[in-house]
Parts: sequence; C-alpha cells; structure tokens
Amino acid sequence: MKVAVVGGTGDLGFGLVLRLAKAGVAVAIGSRSAERAAQAVSRVSHVLGAAEVSGSVNRESVKGCNAAFFTIPFEAIAEIAGDVAPALAEDCIAVSCIVSPSDSGTSSAELLASHLPKPAKVVAALHTVSASLMQDLDSPVEADTFIFGDNPEDKKTIAKLLRLVEGLRPVDGGGLRDSRFGETFTRFLIGINKRYGLSHAGFRVTGLRDEDVWRRWGF
Repeated sequence: MKVAVVGGTGDLGFGLVLRLAKAGVAVAIGSRSAERAAQAVSRVSHVLGAAEVSGSVNRESVKGCNAAFFTIPFEAIAEIAGDVAPALAEDCIAVSCIVSPSDSGTSSAELLASHLPKPAKVVAALHTVSASLMQDLDSPVEADTFIFGDNPEDKKTIAKLLRLVEGLRPVDGGGLRDSRFGETFTRFLIGINKRYGLSHAGFRVTGLRDEDVWRRWGF
C-alpha cells in the first residue's frame, strides 16, 4: 500500500509519516512547497535511516496512492482539495484529520468530500491523537482514534493501516456525519491540555476490550 500525507510537513502529518514509515509503509509527503516536502524527507531519513518516503507538492504526492491523509488547516480545505482532486485515483480513500475551529453542524470530512470528485471515498480519523506522541517514536501512542465513514470496507482499510501505529487503537465511531463529534472532542482536549499544562491528552474507551475492537474490523 502507498499512502500520501497531504500536509505532511505539519506536526500531526509529520508524526503520521514517521509512524507509518517505521512500520514499513511507503509514504509520500505532500506540501504546498516542494522544498519543505524535501526537507521533511531529510528529517525522516535522519530519524529512521532507510525508509520508503518521498516528498513533493500536494498534487504530485497523491498520485498512485491507495489512501491520502489530509492533515491540513480547516481554512485550506477548498484550496488544497481542489488542487489534488484531479490527481486523486478513483479508488483512493481520502482521510480527513481536519478539525474545524467551531461546530457549524457540518463536519470537516463532509466539507472535504464536497470538494472532491463524486462519489468520493472519504473517511475521518486521528482527530484526538496527540501530534507530539505521534512524533515520539520511543513511546507507544496508547490512545484510541475514532474512525468515521459511511463505507464499512473503507473504514476497515484505514483501521488496518492505523493499527500499524504502535499503541494506537482504531475504534469504529460511526458514519461520516458523526465525525463532527471527533472534532468536538479535539476542541475539548485542547482545553484539557491548556488547563493542565499538557500536550498529549487523548481518549481511551474503557470497557472496550482489544479483542472486541479487532473482531469488529474482522482482524
């Protein structure tokens, strides 16, 4: 599987690149700037040594990818989605990791889907996962991420991929519209971090056994 991380030079995006590349996944880092993408590739090489990682502008990064994670600012959805849409393969799953600054009633994932060719394959994930923990390869993430989407097979594909991140447990969060709850959780966690001087608050669903999570996905 080949994966693109659009916005892979940012904190969460770069952490995801590191974690997936460490697990042996071929990763393409996308950026508005080819120079920044190349610099990110050098950083990955410095941390991991040999890894199957490339870098280019966003539109080039998604070519031939099976999944494209969008770790971009909410305000850039229309611009960046419009730029990469012509290069996105029909069977590529677009994964929204985007968080809106406020609850408008429409999730960022739904907004992203509206800027992609129809019928777009869109899933949402990683809203509540700490970027600092994702970049700390010495420690397992030890958190749940909620996977939202309307197509069970697309969600399963992304859950299987994110399971490669040590300590990260992908939990079925429901349909794509429900991803607005994941974004709300993120805004809530930002407040927790501020009040307690943290940078890595997250969620773990108590009472949910690992075997139940894997059975749900058919692993």
